[in-house]
Amino acid sequence: MITRGDVPGTPVGLPAADLCVVSCVAAKQPHPAPAKDLYRSALFVKVRRVVETRDWPWFILSAKYGLVHPDKKIAPYEKTLNTMGADERRAWAAKVLKALTPRLAGVKSVVFFAGTKYRQFLVPELRRRGIAVHVPMERLGIGEQLAWLTRYQLMKTQPPPDRVADTDRFYEIMRRIEAGVGGCRRLAECTGRMDWPRRGVYFFFEPGEARTASGSGGRIVRVGTHALKSGARSTLWKRLRGHRGVARSGGGNHRGSIFRGLVGRALARRGDCPLPASWKIGGSSGEAARRPVLASRGAVKNGEADLERRVSIYIGQMPFLWLNVPDAPGPESARGYIERNAIALLSHARTPAADRPSADWLGSHSDRPKVRASGLWNSDHVEEDYDAAFLDKMAALVKAWL
Repeated sequence: MITRGDVPGTPVGLPAADLCVVSCVAAKQPHPAPAKDLYRSALFVKVRRVVETRDWPWFILSAKYGLVHPDKKIAPYEKTLNTMGADERRAWAAKVLKALTPRLAGVKSVVFFAGTKYRQFLVPELRRRGIAVHVPMERLGIGEQLAWLTRYQLMKTQPPPDRVADTDRFYEIMRRIEAGVGGCRRLAECTGRMDWPRRGVYFFFEPGEARTASGSGGRIVRVGTHALKSGARSTLWKRLRGHRGVARSGGGNHRGSIFRGLVGRALARRGDCPLPASWKIGGSSGEAARRPVLASRGAVKNGEADLERRVSIYIGQMPFLWLNVPDAPGPESARGYIERNAIALLSHARTPAADRPSADWLGSHSDRPKVRASGLWNSDHVEEDYDAAFLDKMAALVKAWL
């Protein structure tokens, strides 16, 4: 847990966010430079490091230029909001909001690393629009802010010993499951005639991804389950089959599998093939075809076929294990509890995980910041804390099952 300044017991962390804004500082380079490089105070440099570690989209609040993209080249200047009157600051804020508004589509949460006068007229307007606003270093002095940022950076680079131990225990449970079921399976080789439990949690490994600090062996890159709504009828195999795709044709339906959609976009962004214009549009190929810029349903399916096949091949070769969790469907099920805590334990998004993705991990090409930051093909729960008691629950379920 990060604490505010040197005041023990006052928690301050970095929540999940879609956007970050950082205020300018007085110390600048003497010549024009990209905005992220123009400002050179120790505080700005540390904030930038934190923001880039989180992989957030971010902008700079400049007293002269308004809202500035970090890569935009600007000239040095001598201007600050701290010497402006309220009316001048209000006009500046209106200019910033006008520039910011087109960038707020889909944004639910914004983090501010900015002083009171830079936030004064921005925060109320964002909240009026239903956007959550977080100010992690609010009311801290400069020295406390520097200490906070240093402490946060240390937390982002060194996993706590108990997290490494918990990760090692998690993989020991995986080893017991692997021995009990006769080894990992690959989806490309699986059918519904195999001995699948009706309900469970699944864990995918990925070729080329290895554990780095918690031990040896493969690193889990995707955790999932099914039937988290009361009355749901989905089975473990049905969920796995959706990820696998159609065995006979090698195709699939990425709209029915978030996992497939993520892998497909990453493959395209890596340059393996073009990204179809219809990818992830609509809930079906028919719905996508009704969009004005697209063609018929058949044209949509044909345009997506190559990437769907590539996704089936990629996911089909990923080894996976599964855990039998025979409980009733619902959001409070043991399956949901295990899924979200396993994701939180393995994720590198908010605090450092024991094991990090390789430099060549396909997920680094994802368009989802949370996938890139977490090292997992997951977006939900990657920035949450985990409850180590879930490991006891897993161990008990394995003992009762195998």
